[in-house]
Amino acid sequence: MDFNASESQFAVLAESLPQLVWSARPDGYHDYFNRRWHEFTGLTPESSLGDGWIDALHPDERATVLGLWQASLETGTPYEGEHRIRRADGEYFWMLSRGIPIQDMTGKIARWFGTSTNIDAHKKAEKDLRCLEEQYRLALEAARLGTWTIDLDSGVVSWDEGACALFNIAPDGLHSMSLNEALERVHPDDRQAVKDCLSTAIDPRSDGRYEIEYRAVLADGSSRWVRCNGRIHFIGEGDRTRAERISGVIGDITEQRAADEARQLLTRELTHRVKNLFAIANGMVSMTARTAKDPKEMANALRGRLSALARAHELVQPVPVAGHQGGSEVELKKLIEAVLDPYRQGGSSQLTVEGPDVRVGSNTTTSLALVLHELATNAAKYGCLSGTEGHLLIQWRIADEEVDLHWTETGGPPISEMPSFEGFGSQLSQRSIAGQLGGTLIREWRSEGLCVHMTMPLNRLTA
Repeated sequence: MDFNASESQFAVLAESLPQLVWSARPDGYHDYFNRRWHEFTGLTPESSLGDGWIDALHPDERATVLGLWQASLETGTPYEGEHRIRRADGEYFWMLSRGIPIQDMTGKIARWFGTSTNIDAHKKAEKDLRCLEEQYRLALEAARLGTWTIDLDSGVVSWDEGACALFNIAPDGLHSMSLNEALERVHPDDRQAVKDCLSTAIDPRSDGRYEIEYRAVLADGSSRWVRCNGRIHFIGEGDRTRAERISGVIGDITEQRAADEARQLLTRELTHRVKNLFAIANGMVSMTARTAKDPKEMANALRGRLSALARAHELVQPVPVAGHQGGSEVELKKLIEAVLDPYRQGGSSQLTVEGPDVRVGSNTTTSLALVLHELATNAAKYGCLSGTEGHLLIQWRIADEEVDLHWTETGGPPISEMPSFEGFGSQLSQRSIAGQLGGTLIREWRSEGLCVHMTMPLNRLTA
């Protein structure tokens, strides 16, 4: 083999390549660099020969490069490594260097030929991508979101660690399962809605968006609300367009749903109470008009009842003042009388309130007052307090660490049958007694009037 001819051909080829090209003797002595090397590094041919080329390497990578190069010389295996080379202006660029041994007829290494390719743009792109991925991961963690992908061809669902955490699955990289298995983790009442939403989203005529909220069933049988947002990846054109996969994010919205429900309940309660306020005012006007002898007497009586209603509100929801936080205990009898005082008719007494001393704690005063307010409002509109002949008896006793209270109406419009509809006020009363006070509330619709039986744990009432 004519190595001189080969080296001449190599030199011609090396000068035409855009890479930095070099060659070395069998012992590793670098004896050739192409013109591109000298232009890039600014090193002269004399300063590059032998070990001079090492000066162009970044100081942090010189030991690694020399170690890899020495290993290739000892084993005869091709050399490959990534490192930075200094440009003539002093700026460093990432290079991918490769060197291969050329053997003679006897199998001995006669020469090494190598190239250094500029991969700086690629390395920077990799770094930017890693930074972007890190930012993306941190954003997902901060928002408590997970990512998922559905391969529609294979029917395989993949969850990342964030999505696994939502379902209490031990995170271990990507977690894969069949689509049917994933659907089994959807609450039965929401499963069909998820299927319908999925079918609509993968239709080529859709906008390619997948958005749904549903309850996810965990391994322990509990459930939580989640929101899924995804995009469909379509392939093909025209009539051959089809959905290939779906990618998206999933997040826990259990607390948000609870907050929304609480706000809706509060809005309904406020609306209901405003309506009741007008009903109370209207009832007071009607009651006052029936007993007043003249407009002046009516105005005075009405003013007094409205003031009594305001005092009842202050009693059950004290206004904080400087040095006092409000919300102190109140005696049960005083609470009942304050709430019902606006419904007293002139000089007559339609109300009887009796029972042992029981202190109502600041945490339960408003809940109990709300129940009494609802019962009194209905009594004024439909029951014993809607006329002058009616009577309301409220009695309670303490037994077995419980307060046993009876609300008994008589003398009002006769009741022919139990109402077929339970209004929001009744539902709110039931929820207040059972939820906030941990008790029970039972209504008995007697012909002579409504009887309500309430039981409340003493320790909850005084809390």
